[in-house]
Amino acid sequence: MPEMKQACAVERNAEDIRVLLMTAAVAVPKRKIRRGPPAKPPHIIERAPRSKGGRTMLYIYDAGEEVPTGLALDQRDDAETMCDLYKLQKGAKERGIVAPRSIPVVAALAHLLDADKPVSIAKKVARLDYLNRSTRLATLAKFFADDTLGNVTMTRCKAFIEWRITLPDARYTPGNPLAPLAQEASAREDLYELKKAIDLYANEHALAWRPEVYLPKAGPGRTRWLRPAEIDRIYWAIRGRIWDHETGGWKTETVADENGNVVTRRVLRCREAIQARRMLRRFVFIGLITGTRNTAMRELRWQITDEGGCFDLEAGLIHRRGFGLDPNVGKPRVSSRISPRTVATLERWRRADRTAGIDHVLHKLDGTPYLDSPRHLWRTVMEDAGLGADVVPHTLRHTAATMLRIAGVDVRQGADALGMAVQTMVRVYGQWTLAGQEEAAEALADIRGLRKAMPLLSLVPSLPQPVVMAVPANDDREPKAAPSARRSVNAVGSRTPATVPTTPLPASARLAIVA
Repeated sequence: MPEMKQACAVERNAEDIRVLLMTAAVAVPKRKIRRGPPAKPPHIIERAPRSKGGRTMLYIYDAGEEVPTGLALDQRDDAETMCDLYKLQKGAKERGIVAPRSIPVVAALAHLLDADKPVSIAKKVARLDYLNRSTRLATLAKFFADDTLGNVTMTRCKAFIEWRITLPDARYTPGNPLAPLAQEASAREDLYELKKAIDLYANEHALAWRPEVYLPKAGPGRTRWLRPAEIDRIYWAIRGRIWDHETGGWKTETVADENGNVVTRRVLRCREAIQARRMLRRFVFIGLITGTRNTAMRELRWQITDEGGCFDLEAGLIHRRGFGLDPNVGKPRVSSRISPRTVATLERWRRADRTAGIDHVLHKLDGTPYLDSPRHLWRTVMEDAGLGADVVPHTLRHTAATMLRIAGVDVRQGADALGMAVQTMVRVYGQWTLAGQEEAAEALADIRGLRKAMPLLSLVPSLPQPVVMAVPANDDREPKAAPSARRSVNAVGSRTPATVPTTPLPASARLAIVA
């Protein structure tokens, strides 16, 4: 019900947001259209002096307006040059070369919202996309209400990010005390919508200038994946158990049973909470087995539809996209094969749902589907399982991809099974496979490999040796004294000096000493 109320509220406000943005678009400067014959282009006129003894001055006359040049009659050539410059500036303004800096930002936002409005919002996917964009554009319009395109600078965009992360997450119902604050990634998505709106407005209105919208660098991708022990803890938390960080095990309590005996048992959540969590058993299972994204999982059904994916258990396939949707829109949703063991589990769920008249694979207790991600339910289960906030629903997909790479599955086969690009599979999860490194490890561990390479080392050119200049024969400088021999003391404590071999001096040095 909260998700339905939120969607209805956004739908009611969508038209209000559009009217607000379109009203602000009236402030866009437009070119004046005059009726009748074309006006005479700007030209130079003369004006007699107002006082006796003054000089005749030149003015630029343009459609009833006189622009002073500050030049006298004898400077007519300079005045004509100034008139030509005035014509160029006027033409530039009329063609949008200078005027774009004064266009309000809300005008570009309103133009994008009006252009993005679907012809028919009967389809749920198109309606939700339009409502989500309306919410983002309304947030941008609230911050850039008094700004023009000339004010869209890097400093202003960074100020928007600082302001945006102080607001609650727009995906939650307004006024919800449990709504977390928006992240920097949300502010980046908002600025991306701003850039898209400005680019669309500039292209369709032939603007010769547009601001560069600052987009912060995207943070590192999520690489968190679940270990088998953590998966077991999630399943037990769905069944009602609570993890105790102090003891490193499940929380227990000591009570007296009906016979008066003192017993120790595990603490469990209430029956209503456990019943509400039953859906997460399917959510976690499908996410780990198929690697399907959060939104695609919530749209899965037991029969073929146009708007969402489905399970074809007879053929052993999962179709992540509705057959009536464009495969080129949104993230890739491909069809993949599922194992017979997975089909057996899904068949039991399908029989139970068909008996109750339920079509969606993931549904609430009353059989209605989830219109939004079950964030609150997921977060409470992760807290009971003793896992941090870094474990999000998308972690299930990362876990599936990591398991495929650890198992040594071919990169292309693993990418096809998850509906993932091969480049992403190699770049994000390639390190886990360590395939093809056995020969390299053996070569580094075997010293014979270095011996085999010795003949090749002789072919490598050696470094040039430094040239040592000989001491000239007529050099009368005294040579440096040889370093004094140190006395070595053996373990017994003998003071007998050790013999140090003396290096013979060059001939030139001996001659210098004799002289």
